[in-house]
Amino acid sequence: MSKKKIFIIDDDKSFLNSIELVFLSKDFDVVKAVTGETFYDVLTKEKPDLILLDIKLPGKDGFEILKEIKSNDKFSKIPIIMVTGDTTVHIDKAFSAGADDCVFKPVNTAELMSSIQRLIK
Repeated sequence: MSKKKIFIIDDDKSFLNSIELVFLSKDFDVVKAVTGETFYDVLTKEKPDLILLDIKLPGKDGFEILKEIKSNDKFSKIPIIMVTGDTTVHIDKAFSAGADDCVFKPVNTAELMSSIQRLIK
């Protein structure tokens, strides 16, 4: 069985690197992007099994990216977990836009892994 691939879009490089190490230790392939502008090129080339998407990004934000992905028939079935360090963000907005789950930074990796296992069987 091939490794599952997780695509992380987050502009916080320390979070990006630390969560990548967690995923690699759990035997996932990891693809990263730090801006919303580059996500589509990566998405079409890499075909991830799950996307971990930061809500607050420079330029195109996570909500815009979420809507773009969910409105594209080719990618709409990919599970998306929204990530934010901003506790004022209304997570119901993420769910109504099509997110499959939402987690807050600092991320509880056990809870995140449980959510990922549930979403990519």
